[in-house]
Amino acid sequence: MKEYEVVVIGAGPGGYEAAIELGRAGIQTLLIDKTKEHIGGTCLNEGCIPTKNYLQSAEYASKAAYFSDCGLELELKGLDIGKLAEKTVHVKNELRSGVVWMLESAGVETLYGSASFVDAHTVDVSGERIGFEKCIIATGARAREVSVLPIDGKHIISSREVFELDHLPKSVAIVGGGPIGCEFATFFNAFGVEVTLIARGSQLLSGEDEDVAKTLLRAFRKSNINVLTSASILHAEVNENGVELLISGEREERIRCEVVLCAIGRDPYTQGLNPENAGIKRNTKGFIEVNGAFQTAQKHIYAVGDCIDTPAFAHTAYAEARIAAHNIISGGLDTNTHINPSTIFSHPQIASCGLREKEAKEQGIKIEVKKAFFKVNAKAKILGDDSGFAKIIICSDSNVILGAAIIGVEATEIIHEMVVAVEKKLTAKELIGMIHVHPSVSEIVRYL
Repeated sequence: MKEYEVVVIGAGPGGYEAAIELGRAGIQTLLIDKTKEHIGGTCLNEGCIPTKNYLQSAEYASKAAYFSDCGLELELKGLDIGKLAEKTVHVKNELRSGVVWMLESAGVETLYGSASFVDAHTVDVSGERIGFEKCIIATGARAREVSVLPIDGKHIISSREVFELDHLPKSVAIVGGGPIGCEFATFFNAFGVEVTLIARGSQLLSGEDEDVAKTLLRAFRKSNINVLTSASILHAEVNENGVELLISGEREERIRCEVVLCAIGRDPYTQGLNPENAGIKRNTKGFIEVNGAFQTAQKHIYAVGDCIDTPAFAHTAYAEARIAAHNIISGGLDTNTHINPSTIFSHPQIASCGLREKEAKEQGIKIEVKKAFFKVNAKAKILGDDSGFAKIIICSDSNVILGAAIIGVEATEIIHEMVVAVEKKLTAKELIGMIHVHPSVSEIVRYL
């Protein structure tokens, strides 16, 4: 039986980031995943990277009319989704090669197969026993399925199968009003697909403030996306023409579409891992339980990323992986004290960080909210999209910035300035007083 100082299970952002950190520190590290093609995990293979590559084409399509008005003679004939899929695979392969190179440069060994715990110091990988002193679990999550929408990969699909479509459907019903559903609603709508977005909650993006959600709803409806809130699927019937959905909402109605995209969230992927054999506990939702230092019930076994109950972002997994790896290297108990930004690449884009306005009110904190609209931003107008706003939530007593939210052009880039402001406890006066380039989208801060 081979023995390693550290075994990392899962080669997504959390797994490969931790493995690289450990390898660079001179620790004998083994990284395990099912196949070499799966290196990069959900983010690289069916999440962040392919989704944003598809959305980039959608953004260009949505701006075509504006730049035509500017005198640019363009003719948008549509989308060859096969070419887009081919280019996306090329991008993924390039990025995966970069990850593999970093792993090899750090001296990390890789092993491919399905891993499961035998005991607290041993894993079985497709019949081969591997011993370890310490371990990091980074197995990620997978698309959630429900019995009323059985995924068949053709008529009823998850976000994974979107990238396998060989043609654009004429109509799509997207079930789920969270980030995944809103991003794909943006993509399909940009290319003329008839989109119905079905959200179970009373607003889109239940985690965001109401003013942000309402702004997105208006933008979607202006783009002719049919949004149904407080709605749920009672029944789905697949036939040769597509799918018929029976929906319960303000009234019971039927929706017919060519394809249904089930985007109701993701569940931690721990099936087959047998964590109980190692004395590792999971909560009622299936997430692996960890303390602030990302240690499981077995202190020499850590868990990071989407398999634990923290925000399901690749950038969150990166941060957690670095902390867990550092704790193994140093023997410390560092925790994640950084501000974690939330981003949604819909149109318009949405990003937030720190304390939300609704959270501050629920906690009884006295706050002041400063808001600026992109209508006053020159660069937003030049880019052909001056919708939305930016806002900061300020402590009334100290004037310290507690949180921020942005909906509008380049929100996912501007948010980093807000992250620094919240993490470093800047006052509103300090942030607003900084000199910003003109014209730039980020100078929206100057108008707060």
